[in-house]
Amino acid sequence: MKRKIINSFIILSTSSAITKLFSMLNRILLARILPMEALSLFILVMPSLSMCITLGQLGIPSAIFRLIANPTYQNKKVMITGCIISSISCFFISIGLILFAPYISNSLLHNKEAYLPLVCLAIYIPFIGVSGILKNYFLAKENIYLIAKAQLIEEIMRLLFICVTLVNIQNNDNSILVSIAVMSMIVGELFGIIYMFIRLSNKPKYFFELLPNFKEHLIVKQIMSIALPVTGSRLYHSLVSFLEPIILLSILSSRLSSSQIQYQYAIINGFVLSLLITPTFFNNVIYRIFLPIVTRDVVTNNYKNIHSHLLLALLGSFSISIPFTCLFYFFPETCLSFLYNTTEGASYLQYLSIPFILFYLQTPLSAVIHALNKNKIIFAISFIECSIEIVLTYVLASTYGVFSIAISLLVGTILTLFLSVLTIFYFVYLKSRY
Repeated sequence: MKRKIINSFIILSTSSAITKLFSMLNRILLARILPMEALSLFILVMPSLSMCITLGQLGIPSAIFRLIANPTYQNKKVMITGCIISSISCFFISIGLILFAPYISNSLLHNKEAYLPLVCLAIYIPFIGVSGILKNYFLAKENIYLIAKAQLIEEIMRLLFICVTLVNIQNNDNSILVSIAVMSMIVGELFGIIYMFIRLSNKPKYFFELLPNFKEHLIVKQIMSIALPVTGSRLYHSLVSFLEPIILLSILSSRLSSSQIQYQYAIINGFVLSLLITPTFFNNVIYRIFLPIVTRDVVTNNYKNIHSHLLLALLGSFSISIPFTCLFYFFPETCLSFLYNTTEGASYLQYLSIPFILFYLQTPLSAVIHALNKNKIIFAISFIECSIEIVLTYVLASTYGVFSIAISLLVGTILTLFLSVLTIFYFVYLKSRY
């Protein structure tokens, strides 16, 4: 089993590294093509996308993974129900975002140029909904290599679209430039979906069928019992991310202009923190490999295997974090200059690199808690974490400015790690003795 895990990790890590390389190329290209004002606008509207995606998906992809991986449920019933619920929710959230885009851009974000990018983000939501369902289907089937190839296709098509449009465009309107950047995300997602549908050609045709006994194939209660707690925790987290720039704009506007606040927010949230979470694509590989395995261990009550697999996953996450931490600590200017063509925020990157190791260790712990199906505990931990983060951001913003986001994130990460360890210790180590 360990050899299989290691082989899977090597294969998927290699393919994911290639995918991440193209993702980095996209970021590098955007940082060099877009003016700083446009890049700041792009980063400013992203929290709105995160919240709308959470509302649109309603946790359905996670529920599909859990139920498809469980042999007691029929794939047909799971997929039909999941697709219907996700389609309806994505449709209404997209319409809602279009209707409220003027209010969000003018009253909340204090930037009228955000309107058109928000409308483009509304178009993006149904695509990410379909993609999430397909990826979690293949993830439950442990076809993680196919997911990596789909993501690679997404990044390549996004890169090509950016090269064809943004490189040659002469328009200096920030709203238009950011909207094109968002459209590149839609194009990439579309081609990834097409590839996954093609790979489903030999699968059952229930993805496209409307059966006469349609209602008999709906398992809404089972799906929503998993999806809603997941949605609750993710929604609150997305809401906090959405409120962060709004809080900063309201508190700091007395001494800084909106453009200055957006610029500083882009440095912290868009440059420093996004660079710090770059190594998490390896952690996502561990999560994808580890979750189906530990789910089977939980179903069979094989606690001894859970112990060994968790230890292996933690060691893997820690080992991966070390070289990146050293790179960010000793060469912060080089890292920022290479990716974003700026050295702004280098000191922040250096300060945060070492304590951020704790962030990487959370991935295998979260996988175990999800496998244990402790949805209420997951929601409680997420609620506590996000509440602490938003309160700290509000309290510290007047003193530390935009850097209060990084401070609150670290405090929330430490608290989440502590609560996750307590949960696993109780349900895996203590209860396994009785």
